[in-house]
Amino acid sequence: MKQFIIGLVLSLGALWLAFRDMEWQAFKEALSQGDIVWIVIASVVLLSAIPLRGIRWRIFLNPIRQVPSRLTSEATIIGYFGNNALPFRLGEILRSYFIARQAQVPITQVFGTVLVERIVDMLSILILLLLLPFVGAVPEALRQPILWVVIICVVLAVVAIWLARRTEGVPFIKGRLKPVLDNLQLGFTSLRQGRHYLVLLLATLGIWLFYLLNIHIAQYAMGIRLSWAETYLVLVTTTLVLLVPAAPGFVGTFHAAVILAYVNILSIDLARAQAMAVVLHAIGYIPFTIIGAILYFRSHLRLRDVRAQHWEPEVANKP
Repeated sequence: MKQFIIGLVLSLGALWLAFRDMEWQAFKEALSQGDIVWIVIASVVLLSAIPLRGIRWRIFLNPIRQVPSRLTSEATIIGYFGNNALPFRLGEILRSYFIARQAQVPITQVFGTVLVERIVDMLSILILLLLLPFVGAVPEALRQPILWVVIICVVLAVVAIWLARRTEGVPFIKGRLKPVLDNLQLGFTSLRQGRHYLVLLLATLGIWLFYLLNIHIAQYAMGIRLSWAETYLVLVTTTLVLLVPAAPGFVGTFHAAVILAYVNILSIDLARAQAMAVVLHAIGYIPFTIIGAILYFRSHLRLRDVRAQHWEPEVANKP
């Protein structure tokens, strides 16, 4: 509950900062200039990253159970729905339960692969940051956040490698918590699948290219003509803010990051930046929430079933 309150406060504060100086007439004019066809195309491009995420997650799940990419893709969209509509990023639990139920494996093992996926995303962000100086000077506003992200990513990488190399579960832990942590650790063994590294690399690269293309097309739809290097800067800025606690759907914090990138770094006028923030958020929020909700209710998932799950199953035999 404390994390939710902090996230809500941060989101509301960021929302106020982002739109406190709004001139409604200029904002409406900037918004009306958007080309709905290109906005829809940008949304389709963003959705196109889901199959790649499904393929990548399927590889992470291989040491536990063979799961079709179709199911991991569906679960991923359900996860986005949960994160957009529910507090505490419950989407990660929802998608873990969906796969655990389909594959008949402990939810803790599946959740371990979700943690692996998030660590890989963090390491991807680290690479994005390391490439930033090659596409342009690092803005002053990003230097402090970048330093912290680099430190966090390095620590996570060390922990992930250590957990992946272990064959006897998590050490130094006894009692009821040990089976839970051992099952989570099993998910990290997917990092030992050397034969899949190329597919993981290509899938991850494809995911970020779709994200970059989405922003570039959305800018074109709103009449903002920026270079690919400048679009890359927007991608980095908006990605960094996803690490900050926020309300469901990253309302407020995402908008503030977009406006920071366009106004303070790229010198776009405020009204157009605010319109761009609303459009970019809608592109990522509306279709994922609608499609995820349909899949969620069609699959008969229920939050009460997730709460009833036993998070202390016996540890399965390790590969």
